[in-house]
Amino acid sequence: METKEINAIGALKANVTEERNILKEVFTFLNQFEVLEGLQKRGVKIRGEEKKLLEFTIASLLLQLRMINNSIPEITKKIFFFKELPSQTTKPTAPTSMPAEKPEEKKENLISLKYKGPYLAREEGTFLIIKKSDRLRFLKELSLAHDSIKRLKKDYKLPIIVTEEFKKPSFYAKISNRFFSDLSRELIEKGYFKGMSEELRKANLYFLSHTYISMAFFSSVLAFFAAIFLLILLLFFELSIYFPFLINAEASIFSRLLRNFWLLAGLPILTFLAFYFYPLTERKSIANKINQELPFVAIHMSAVAGSGIEPTKIFRIVVGSKEYPNTAKELKKLLNEINVYGFDLVTALRNTARITASSKLSELFNGLATTITSGGKLKGFLDKRAETLVFDYRMEREKYTRVAETFMDIYISVVIAAPMIMTMILVMMSVINLGIGLSATTLSFLIVLGVALINIFFLVFLHLKQPPG
Repeated sequence: METKEINAIGALKANVTEERNILKEVFTFLNQFEVLEGLQKRGVKIRGEEKKLLEFTIASLLLQLRMINNSIPEITKKIFFFKELPSQTTKPTAPTSMPAEKPEEKKENLISLKYKGPYLAREEGTFLIIKKSDRLRFLKELSLAHDSIKRLKKDYKLPIIVTEEFKKPSFYAKISNRFFSDLSRELIEKGYFKGMSEELRKANLYFLSHTYISMAFFSSVLAFFAAIFLLILLLFFELSIYFPFLINAEASIFSRLLRNFWLLAGLPILTFLAFYFYPLTERKSIANKINQELPFVAIHMSAVAGSGIEPTKIFRIVVGSKEYPNTAKELKKLLNEINVYGFDLVTALRNTARITASSKLSELFNGLATTITSGGKLKGFLDKRAETLVFDYRMEREKYTRVAETFMDIYISVVIAAPMIMTMILVMMSVINLGIGLSATTLSFLIVLGVALINIFFLVFLHLKQPPG
């Protein structure tokens, strides 16, 4: 812990930042406290010490918030937008025999503290400004809150911060924006790359659309230079991209260059297309994972809704369970719409339905919004929706089982029967002296290699067709 002098503007910024971090922590523990109360109302036995620790921690954080806030009026008094002019009135000089009185020094009522934040919401080396009279009390509350949170983490396995933090832009994104940000913005304004922003949000890629397009352009430029290097390398070693990969040594440098010149345009274009279609493939992958979790999420939500709990808390409980990692990300979007942007539940459900990767989850959100608007019962709606989702889940599993059985028959025919038939044919050909120009060792090697490749093909295909979960 140390003191450090900072200007009034910096002090105000430091205190506001610290208050925001403390509010994040208070919100987290209030959510946990509400979850415990909801479980207690449903008849679940919980330890009273856990609730007391949460209450004590919340009270301590609010007291810290109040002490930091008390210093803000003093800080604002030190902010001036002009310099005071010196006074024109001159005071009478004291007689030479009398010593001149020293000007009265103004006492500083504020103190600057630096400490290593014990919470995830606070950065290391946090500065804040408080009154001198509050210093000892603030340090005491800080220490007590830190001990309480350590006990909650150790004894009750509670996370300090459950909300996702904003990620800083990567160095690669900064460099891409520096070179191609203007071009990307101009293309987007002209109507190119429509829907890219929505695709990025559905794929949970935390990039602005113009930043992502800038990264695609920058990567394409790097791919161009990589293609030049690869082209020089191929010319030096007399190689080619095409079969049989070796170039005639007698061929001229121009013919070698012409044979592989397509790399200069092909590699950058392939790189840009990979960036362009990656959000689409990622969205489909996320949608499949969500669809596998959704039947169980609907059952969980239906069970919680049966207790008559507030609808918003249903989503908090599902997110806090950590059993549905992919669906939880979409539910966090919904909670952010409510807690951060201030939308009501119905509006938040409809907004989130537009930016979720799964069409089934989008239908669930829209159905919940309609049910709440029309005054219907959430329990009944979720029960019916859960039945439909479970039925679809079983049908998909049954479909995969039938596909697996079909390919099992094909596998037996191709991998087991075909080599036996080939071996019999080769034996018969050797008996009647019909040669095919290959030795028995070579034929055996080719048969074993073919069987191995077929096995790899079937394993990859079944892995791709298998539903996740």
